[in-house]
Amino acid sequence: MLLTRVAKSPPLPAFLSHRRHHCTLPRKPVAAGYSHGLPAHARIAVQRFVHEAVRKPPVNRVGCVKAVAGAAARAQTSDSSALIAAAGGGNASTTHSPSPPPTKLPAQLPQPQPEAQQPPNAEACDVLIVGAGPAGLATALLLAQRRHQGWERIILLEKRPSIDLEETDKSYVYMIDGRGFSLTEAVGLTEAVKAAGVTKKVVTVAQLSPDGTYTERSFSFGEAPISTWLPRGAYLKVLYGGLAPAEREGRVRLLNNVQVTDIQLVSGGGGGATADPIVVHARDVTTGRELLFSPRLLVGADGLNSTVRQALVEWAPAASLPPDHFQPVVLNSPAGGLRYKVLPLPPNPPFRMRQQRDEQLKPRPKQGGASEAMQTSAADSAAPVAESVAFEGGHSGVLPNSQAVSISGVKAPRNRAMRLGLLPVGDPAAPRTANVITKKDHFFWTLDSGKRMGEFLQESFPQLEISSLFTEQQLEAIAASRGGVFPPPQHLRHFTAVLESNVNNNPGHAAAAQPSPQAVPEAPPRGGSGGDEDGPQKDGTDAARAAAPCSGVVLIGDAIHCFPPDLGQGVNSSMTDALVLAQALDEASGNLARALPLFEARQAPEAAALAEIMTFGFPYQYNQDTFKRNLWMLNTVLRSALHGLFPWAFSPQTFMLIRRAEMSYVQIREAVHTTTQRIWVLAGTLAALAILAIRAMVVAAGAPVS
Repeated sequence: MLLTRVAKSPPLPAFLSHRRHHCTLPRKPVAAGYSHGLPAHARIAVQRFVHEAVRKPPVNRVGCVKAVAGAAARAQTSDSSALIAAAGGGNASTTHSPSPPPTKLPAQLPQPQPEAQQPPNAEACDVLIVGAGPAGLATALLLAQRRHQGWERIILLEKRPSIDLEETDKSYVYMIDGRGFSLTEAVGLTEAVKAAGVTKKVVTVAQLSPDGTYTERSFSFGEAPISTWLPRGAYLKVLYGGLAPAEREGRVRLLNNVQVTDIQLVSGGGGGATADPIVVHARDVTTGRELLFSPRLLVGADGLNSTVRQALVEWAPAASLPPDHFQPVVLNSPAGGLRYKVLPLPPNPPFRMRQQRDEQLKPRPKQGGASEAMQTSAADSAAPVAESVAFEGGHSGVLPNSQAVSISGVKAPRNRAMRLGLLPVGDPAAPRTANVITKKDHFFWTLDSGKRMGEFLQESFPQLEISSLFTEQQLEAIAASRGGVFPPPQHLRHFTAVLESNVNNNPGHAAAAQPSPQAVPEAPPRGGSGGDEDGPQKDGTDAARAAAPCSGVVLIGDAIHCFPPDLGQGVNSSMTDALVLAQALDEASGNLARALPLFEARQAPEAAALAEIMTFGFPYQYNQDTFKRNLWMLNTVLRSALHGLFPWAFSPQTFMLIRRAEMSYVQIREAVHTTTQRIWVLAGTLAALAILAIRAMVVAAGAPVS
């Protein structure tokens, strides 16, 4: 914390009357399925102290800004006695220097009341990452590689007790495709990811009908890279394991059970300067201990209801930015608003199978789409299948963990029809999960007891023995859970803020960072660390810090773009975000004033394109509308056929293009729209030719033509 000597005249400096603005926390609970949000609060106030005017300069709420302090302010600061105190109570970074004796405050300043509790000193760090999900861990991994840019002290804040702890009714299985592997290649974790999951290029999905009929369908995606399916917790373990060397060196720290309560953006004013442009208040939820951080870079990897984004929204008006500068653009999607719940299953769950000949059990190859993969994605095509011999009153087989399965319920009205989707799991002894995805008015959501839940599931799935799959306690927990809700596709247009010192001595000056359109690349980067993994480069570090005397705020992952899981791009697009941010830092030599606008210029168009793709890519896979689903399937077949005949003129369906990691989301969107336009031109041409042919036939028959 910077302490500035205050002149004796006037007795009470004007800046004692400053106000400290607070970020209002989200009033709604975290959207289902998105971690790192905060529970519902109205407001958490931070206690004020009169002498804080000396310890902290006045506050300016800033959006995507450049805040300045003046050469005269720096001269005054260099002439004053100052110190940066390490955080007390075991919260100090291992890289901090010992704190010198405290500076004596001027006598004329009022002292705090004896009963008032002193706020903790801010712990300085190079980067503070809010949220230790895939986006947060990926960012930490890439910054840890870039010691030469000055990223020596990296702190991650996570509200969960452990890195792999999941809500059982909202757990995920990720599909890591070529975009995700670009990140793992850059940090050397690709083989670890593949070892933890199920990896196959050919997608095989088993279909289990209500009468016990078991069939398999295989889907080929051509030359698309292979994909790996693994539980979210397993993926987080792999990413976190990559941080182990930096953790041992004391450069990276993960703080669990910590929630952010307030974010302040502070700039110098009135001839003063500050060492803490960004101040983040947090609380250890287990001990109640207050934590205070002063990062050079604040990363908001805290999901849909991002607290960091909310802080930017609150700062925007004071920065003379439009009120919606940091607000999301929300689009409509048939999948938006659907409710989901995840049911726990035992490993290799048993089922009743109708007696079938062996040839009926062989996979049926199918080139092209994966319309039946839905939320079941894909599986190991070489996995063993259930036994073919059925016996009355018992289980005829099991569903191997490595096999993706779609379990159909009995024919029923739309609001009672059920289907379960099982995603593949690599560990044969690990528990499985089944996804239930329906409209919000489905009968399933009215079941309020374990008994009713068990009866309804048994009625819907006669091919399963519900009592052998779920205990009474599990059924009660399933009934009590409210599950989650798919958000509508949405994206931000602005998601960075830059704070600099003011050479013109213009206190509180704020201007939005305007990215250059020329900075938008044709495609996202494919990897590369851009850093020295062997150790810090002292000269390079000093040069980077000297060239970048500023702080910044950046959002990443779901905090920028969020949508239903139709195409499996949530985690993969987040990995791309982290790579593009690292590439921007490399091109700017670690200078945040250049790197953050460059990152926004490149990813804002990508986020917009990705959100739009989600509105038409694969939204009807959840059987919410049979007629529209059939139209979508017809469109898919038409595009596949035209692409097969004229690949140079027509692109394949969206879910095929999305697997081509070499294409940016902007390129994919444009390819789909171009194909749509050409289909309409082709349809119009064929219609015109048909009319001419009919007229010619009429003329040939000698009938008058009107």
